Amino acid sequence: MELKQMLLDDFGKNLPIDGGFGASIDEPIRITTTDPFQAALAQLEVARCLYGIRGWYWRAIGRMERESDKGRIEKFSSEVKYIEGDDLITEKRNYYFDIGSVNIPNDQQLPEVRIPLPGFGGLSLPWEIGWYHFDYLSDNEAEHPGLGVSVAYSAPQAKMMIYAYDKTISEKIKDDPDGSAKLEYLQALSDFESMNPDAKPLREHEEGGVRLRFYESGEILSAVLVAPFDGLFFKLRLTLEASNEPFMVDCAWFTVATFAGMLSAGDAGESLPH
Repeated sequence: MELKQMLLDDFGKNLPIDGGFGASIDEPIRITTTDPFQAALAQLEVARCLYGIRGWYWRAIGRMERESDKGRIEKFSSEVKYIEGDDLITEKRNYYFDIGSVNIPNDQQLPEVRIPLPGFGGLSLPWEIGWYHFDYLSDNEAEHPGLGVSVAYSAPQAKMMIYAYDKTISEKIKDDPDGSAKLEYLQALSDFESMNPDAKPLREHEEGGVRLRFYESGEILSAVLVAPFDGLFFKLRLTLEASNEPFMVDCAWFTVATFAGMLSAGDAGESLPH
């Protein structure tokens, strides 16, 4: 069975690909779209499916063009983590893609895939944050003014939701970002604790306007984060259902820290800073 058909049958993903399975430079996955963004997204979706079906954690770590008589070949590299027996395996894995059909200059790589946040002046989030990957976006603003958007991410046995909203008090947030965010953070903690009365605070951190608390309840690890950004609140809620797996906990910490770093950089450009 071809990879394209397998991904369609098993995951419902109709990706712009054909060719081989990408395990070597001699059997690359051929990208059939001419659009650079769709090509980069196809690479990420292939990795998500092929690593995800094994239950592996993964994150993209680089792209590199390789010389080949097969065409314009790009090596897409990821770091993966998984348990084999009693051992944690951490290694680099590669897939090879033929990007000859993509409209992109020879001296450029495919672009980073980002998720636009509708209604927020060009702000966007990365498709991948740490070890977690984009699932879907919900626009809440039309039916509930002030509640903005919610963006869902996931990893094996874990989910993360990021909310961007202003509660219709954007100017107040701009005038007093820290004071406004502190009140919103306390409200977020109260909301979480009322819904999770058995959760016990594990660790709290505050830096660069970002406030964060981790909780633990049995084998469930949770995180609540709030920070101001350019007249908005950004709130993160993460739930890991396997706090007994140290590497999954490490990946959750790393992911939350990555997002916190994006916010504390504080550059209100066209996209949240990396």
